Amino acid sequence: MSPVTLALRRVAKAWPIEWRAYWRTRPVQPDTVLYEAYSGSGVLCNPEAIFRALLADPEQQHLNHVWAVSHPRAHREALRELAAHPRVRFVRHGSLAYHRVLATAGYLINNATFPAEFAKRPGQVYVNTWHGTPLKRMGYDALDRVGTRNIIRNLASADFVLSGSRFMTEQLYESAFRLHNVFEGQVIEEGTPRTDLQEPAEAVAPSARRELRDAGLDLAEGEHVVLYAPTWHGESFLRPQDDVASLRRRVQEIQAGLPPGHRVLLKVHQQVHRHAAGLAGFRDVLVPNDIPTNRVLACTDVLVTDYSSIFFDFLSTGRPIVFHTPDLDDYTEGRGLYLPLEEWPGPVTRSTRELTEAIRLLGSGEGNDPQVTHASAYHKAAERFASRDDGRVSERVVDVVFGGGAARHHVTRIRHDSRPKILMYLGGLRPNGITASAVNLLRLLDPERVDVSVFYSHQPTAEQRQTAELLPMSVRLFPSVGSMTSSKRDRRHRVSLLRRGIQAPGLDLSVAQRMFQEEWRRCFGEIRFDHIIDFSGYAPVWAYLSLQGPAKSHSIWLHSDMRSDQAREVGGARPHAENLGAVTSLYGSFDHLVSVSELLNEVNRRNLSGMAAPEKFTWVPNVIDADRIRRLASEAVEDRPGLAGAQDRIFVSVGRLSPEKNHVRLIRAFQQVHQDHPEARLLIVGDGPLRAQLAALVDELGLSSSVAFTGRVDNPYAMMHTACALIVSSDYEGHSVVTLEARVLDLPVVSTDYPSVRGVLPEGVGVVVPPSADGVAEGMRRALEGTVPHPSFDADQHNSDALDRFRTVICGVTEARKHD
Repeated sequence: MSPVTLALRRVAKAWPIEWRAYWRTRPVQPDTVLYEAYSGSGVLCNPEAIFRALLADPEQQHLNHVWAVSHPRAHREALRELAAHPRVRFVRHGSLAYHRVLATAGYLINNATFPAEFAKRPGQVYVNTWHGTPLKRMGYDALDRVGTRNIIRNLASADFVLSGSRFMTEQLYESAFRLHNVFEGQVIEEGTPRTDLQEPAEAVAPSARRELRDAGLDLAEGEHVVLYAPTWHGESFLRPQDDVASLRRRVQEIQAGLPPGHRVLLKVHQQVHRHAAGLAGFRDVLVPNDIPTNRVLACTDVLVTDYSSIFFDFLSTGRPIVFHTPDLDDYTEGRGLYLPLEEWPGPVTRSTRELTEAIRLLGSGEGNDPQVTHASAYHKAAERFASRDDGRVSERVVDVVFGGGAARHHVTRIRHDSRPKILMYLGGLRPNGITASAVNLLRLLDPERVDVSVFYSHQPTAEQRQTAELLPMSVRLFPSVGSMTSSKRDRRHRVSLLRRGIQAPGLDLSVAQRMFQEEWRRCFGEIRFDHIIDFSGYAPVWAYLSLQGPAKSHSIWLHSDMRSDQAREVGGARPHAENLGAVTSLYGSFDHLVSVSELLNEVNRRNLSGMAAPEKFTWVPNVIDADRIRRLASEAVEDRPGLAGAQDRIFVSVGRLSPEKNHVRLIRAFQQVHQDHPEARLLIVGDGPLRAQLAALVDELGLSSSVAFTGRVDNPYAMMHTACALIVSSDYEGHSVVTLEARVLDLPVVSTDYPSVRGVLPEGVGVVVPPSADGVAEGMRRALEGTVPHPSFDADQHNSDALDRFRTVICGVTEARKHD
């Protein structure tokens, strides 16, 4: 690639970033309203209803309205209707013009989510209308915590969210999206605005039928409209044909089973429509996307659906609903539903024959008008879910948001409780000791006592997904999405801060602080946590970000001898010198510098005395999930190459293959022991940058048949369970988790004498040896002789004390277990 081409590509990439950053510095326009529905799918849903109410409101004629649409040519009807309106314009979703309005509009109205780069600015009012009351479980209720990350981020920024009922508030916002205890905005519980578009039905229905005929649908005068509106069933939004393949066939089967005078129309999910609209077989049945669904409902005589929220909208019409769910058992087991079948307001059918028979029975009333069945369930559902859908919902929403009329309407709050709200940053959830410590802590923290959220740097890897699944469901997840909104010019201050710390030459700290405050709002919106913890402790960008969050306390974990870690070399380089230098420069800004053992705290307080006041240094021990360790230890070891038959003669080492673990010392110590005990074996569990070098050393010493490298394994405990001793040969450690794990398994431990070793091996436990090959070899011999003391370890008491310490240090709670 030529230098000119490379430069042009860089400019092309940087230009949108600079554009977005520039407009975020411009004044907010209080009279501009930006609307977006389904990522620009059209003038649709709740935003459309509010938009039309504002256009008609004589008190709001000063407002200018901007619609974001993905493909303007696909929305000809809306453009044709509104193109000449002096206060309405359209921008292409994702364009430069879109980002200008997104950054400067005084009001933002969306029925889903704004993109990852969106961060609400002071002076903007964000109304998230959502797009329906859910029947199928969503978000956390559907065990999808990662997939909701941009949704929760958006909702956390909203000033208002709309709800059709108390049921929707509790199930969707509080439960599915875990906004309880953290959402600071208001809930407008006044019904679903888009249902206004179907009222009054007698006035809307004739024009809706004309629109359908004008769109090419074969709809004769007087025919009963049977609208088939299934929810999304595909495996991926990227493969809409998963749904399309069966839809046309099902519509034909339904039509064939009904008597003359019925016309079956198909309304599909937004994503499916994009694929189906261009197929010949759908042109006479597919309802166009740019005809609002609720206008179609106004002229619908019978609604056929499965798990779609559309049936909640239809309840206010009083007309019949039939549910067609041939996959009900699988769907219920796999996804889950909020309502039991006995509460569904209509018959539930499994086959097309049952479906058409149910529709036929509906036409038995006077004048052959469709009759509602399941009347009791229907009435209860209408009262519970649609009691406020009276054709004036948008008017009330406008009064609350634009007229300051919250006191005149049903406006409420998401429930909060007295539990302290804690946010913990866990790095990238890499499979290492820090992550293991965090997972253990989160599993043991009582969700009845504390409300915990976790932020981590999201990577779409199977390894991270597996680790995230270990976190308890009580923990609210904020996987990162998107990146900082600052300009390239300002990012040089970020680079200086992250490389050299707050004392970096030429750093404008006020610029850096503004950047990170914007990033905090982008990630967490209006949420206010009580206590913010950087549990990772090694990433300056997240350390600085955590300090921007409003909270009672800010803490950072010190997992090791941080001065030694900063000086550690790998292959002639010092990987932590730069980032830890920047992190330690921030220590004075934190309230608590938390080492993971009392002895390590003394080491760090002494070595880092110039970085923060002595009273800020404190400690909280790592905890251990003893039950899980014992359970996994009982599993069979699938593969120990070269170690068969060496029972009671296997030494095990568990940890990252990095310099501070000093595996070279371990291998040379084992060489000495092996000369006298050729039956002995060494199992090195873990992976890291030194693996090739260590394997070469094993070959050089002729130990290839006696030393095995396992790489990283998901269950090291089964291997530890069959060993004669755990060998820790490190130059330094924090609060060695693997040592505590060995004690849970009653496994003898031989460890080098690093400064904080007695935090995990008190006097009378294990053997602590000089940090030399000779010293480690002597400890190994004692293990073979069976003279390494390993008294029973009370893991429950250890955890109880550690959790009390955590609540005392972080939450300021003393006598934490007084009422247990």
